[in-house]
Amino acid sequence: MRALVPILRRLPLAAVALATAVVSPTLLTAQLPVACDFDIADNLGRNTYGNTVHLVGTPGRGTSSAQATSPGQFYLINSNTPESDVDKDGYSTACIFRSIYVASKTNLVNVANPALAIPGQNIVITKLPDSLATGASAQVNVQVEIPGGTVAGTYVGQIEIRDRNILTQLNSSGDVLNLDVINVEVRVLEQRSLALVDADSAAQLDSVVLRGRAGQTATGVLRVANTGNAPLADVRLTASDLRSESAVGLVIPRENISFADPGFANVGTGDTARVTISVRIPRGILGGRYRGTLSVQGGDAETQTIPLIVIVTSARGILFANNPVRGALGDIGQIAFNGDPGTIWSLAIFDMMGLVVYKAGGTVFAGVGSGGTPGTVNNPELGADFAVNVLWNLTNGRGEPVASGMYLVVVQSFVNGQRQLARDRLMVIR
Repeated sequence: MRALVPILRRLPLAAVALATAVVSPTLLTAQLPVACDFDIADNLGRNTYGNTVHLVGTPGRGTSSAQATSPGQFYLINSNTPESDVDKDGYSTACIFRSIYVASKTNLVNVANPALAIPGQNIVITKLPDSLATGASAQVNVQVEIPGGTVAGTYVGQIEIRDRNILTQLNSSGDVLNLDVINVEVRVLEQRSLALVDADSAAQLDSVVLRGRAGQTATGVLRVANTGNAPLADVRLTASDLRSESAVGLVIPRENISFADPGFANVGTGDTARVTISVRIPRGILGGRYRGTLSVQGGDAETQTIPLIVIVTSARGILFANNPVRGALGDIGQIAFNGDPGTIWSLAIFDMMGLVVYKAGGTVFAGVGSGGTPGTVNNPELGADFAVNVLWNLTNGRGEPVASGMYLVVVQSFVNGQRQLARDRLMVIR
């Protein structure tokens, strides 16, 4: 009869009994009456194949999530005819079960790794009837709440149903009556994810900040964590160019950023991989904050990106973007120097006769707070500059083009709270 149930599963119980009676009268008449018995039908109910309910779900959401199958179902039958005796172990013509309950729910054990399990208490049974009249059947729903972080794979457990008032007993063939079990199988779907975490704790990083002097290499250590429930393959780290936050057009190129190791063939579930990041800071670059991004990706996991910031301390007073400046090609002088946010600065350009040909001055931008309040020397706000960029169009104070030659640039500013006087030469070619 069990081989016929998949074909007849949508038919009413009476129709199933009639069909099976026509096909196999010898088998059916072999069944004997017993005092009481109920059965869980094989192959009957949504997602029930054989004696197992098959479910699919995701960690943290369970088997009722959008990515999962519908809730599983099985049928509980109090047979009163040979035809409705689906287990072929006996039927009762006048037995009523009045206190049906779930006697036990075993842990759902991972098939590939028995050390892993989903607690049996996470199996959720609904619509289980308290009572079941003679000849009646009931559809019972099954779901599983899958804990967050559960490793992907197949887990199998078992449900046992009994009645509190009618005890189990054996029939003449030694079959157990008034008790039945059904297996529950859950396939936990893969959720691949990763994160960048602190080198010495599980704290997830919101940025990586390194410090170093111009001409040196700044280093730091972090870890790549597999925060999903399946192994990650081909994990890789990349970084972007680091640009000065002072808007002076200065860049530490991505080629100066390296990792040991930059990639991993595999990061196991729940595991981490230690990474050293190194940034070669160019010689002569201005001090200040240089910001870019650090990204990690692997397998099908969503790429994670956080800010990468290098704080550079520099002894260089003045930096020219182009020296010499070729006026015939349309160039202009681009002069950069350090300055503390909120402090004043001044610049003067002299010709070789010692005459001033150009002057400029101002206050280093100190940023703006979330409420629109401007930053100060003692309390720089978001976006504060640590350097100044001055553009000189190669004219004097009267707007006249200056001649070709060597010019002396003198800058006064405050750096790390100290007044700095810096000088350098700039060549102009007409």
